[in-house]
Amino acid sequence: MDHTHEIPELLDAFMAASGDSERWITVYELRMYFHLDESCATVISGYLRRIYRNPSRTGLYSVEKIERIPVKIPQRRISTRYLVKRRPSSRRW
Repeated sequence: MDHTHEIPELLDAFMAASGDSERWITVYELRMYFHLDESCATVISGYLRRIYRNPSRTGLYSVEKIERIPVKIPQRRISTRYLVKRRPSSRRW
């Protein structure tokens, strides 16, 4: 995957499949769900950080929080998780 424009569609599909309007996710979860290789991790995390810093971007979801969490299994490292939340739909009267 070389195209960043595919990431919003993947995020939409992942969140729709989970049935949640808000949830914590990791890049690893997205990669495993869509069977993507490790080279996609940078593109996915970059997109998630962009929609965190610039919540006015178009798309169904925004990132509300980013947390770094320690992971001990399978090896000791720090992982990042993102609180992804569905944007409220705008209503026109």
